[in-house]
Amino acid sequence: MAVRIIEIKTRKEKKDYFRLPYSMHRNHTLWVPPLMMHEKGFVDPKKNTHMEYSDTVCFLAYRDGKPAGRIMGIINKKLNDIWNDKQARFCSFESINDMETARSLLSSVENWARVRRMDRVVGPLGFSNQDPQGFIVEGFDQRPSIGTIYNFEYITNLIEQNGYSKEVDYLTYKIPIPETIPPLYEKISERVQKRNPIRILEFETKRQVKPYLRRVLRFMNETYTGIYGFIPLTESLIKKTARNYHEIVDPHLIKIILNDQNEILSFILGIQDITEGFQKAGGRLLPVGYFIIKATQKKSKRLDLLLGAIREDYRGKGLDTVMAISMIKSARRMCLDFMDSHHELETNTRVQAEMRRPGGFVYKRHRVYQKAL
Repeated sequence: MAVRIIEIKTRKEKKDYFRLPYSMHRNHTLWVPPLMMHEKGFVDPKKNTHMEYSDTVCFLAYRDGKPAGRIMGIINKKLNDIWNDKQARFCSFESINDMETARSLLSSVENWARVRRMDRVVGPLGFSNQDPQGFIVEGFDQRPSIGTIYNFEYITNLIEQNGYSKEVDYLTYKIPIPETIPPLYEKISERVQKRNPIRILEFETKRQVKPYLRRVLRFMNETYTGIYGFIPLTESLIKKTARNYHEIVDPHLIKIILNDQNEILSFILGIQDITEGFQKAGGRLLPVGYFIIKATQKKSKRLDLLLGAIREDYRGKGLDTVMAISMIKSARRMCLDFMDSHHELETNTRVQAEMRRPGGFVYKRHRVYQKAL
């Protein structure tokens, strides 16, 4: 039977759309199911404020009467204005290993984008950098970190055979946590703190962290300007994102450096890996998923670095080393073995050099694709 593509509208179609990844990846050993509530909220205008200034569409593919793939198209008008671009994005892409199914889904988004006079399609990308980015192309034998895509190996072949080529790669480093602080780090830290009136904030409780989370996200807005595809968070999104991070953050794994005027100069935020707990919970928090996730997290030996930034006029002055020492000490007290850097743009050579210095190496790579229309 031919592939049938529909734009989801009915309750049954939406149900098939949301459930498809869970059924397709049922026996996919390292795949981490996203929370179903977040999946639904992603396409709900009442819960996702990015949709206020974006056009979106969701397509579902049926083959032999059964769901066989899905895709979402996004035109973020605010992002296109900021970057002077006319791009549509695709995300949430799933397909059986069948060229006709993949082609039908991708061409549906492409045609939708052409009607809206877009010049190209890029993806997988969501509304912002806070959403999962890029198909994994290296590191299929490694457990993904939270908020990253873990696709079947055949997916990138389907994408490339449909005329898509590389836009940009994101690298993930595995960084061993040393037993002791390297002497060089100590020397750099001492020199930095002598030359600059700074203090590093460390936390013991979530209550202590809470007043700083919104400040950190506003600081991220200021420092991420110019990073590929970045769109500043609105104030409402800052509030929502701060609440989300407050739920998962370990106060011992957030470090903030302030100057003598109480301004943020840099920060780093990490969590103990929670992906195994998400697997065991099957993408659901209720009735017991939350407790499964928390219990499993305590056994993890991996520290996932989620966010970090340094104010432009303080880059290259050693603040990263000061934060690294504090993070290493906290990680050792928690008996963690290594850090996962999360996504780093391949063009960000300065950060990569810092990750290689303690013995870090690339162990996962994600790729964003593009196609001219």
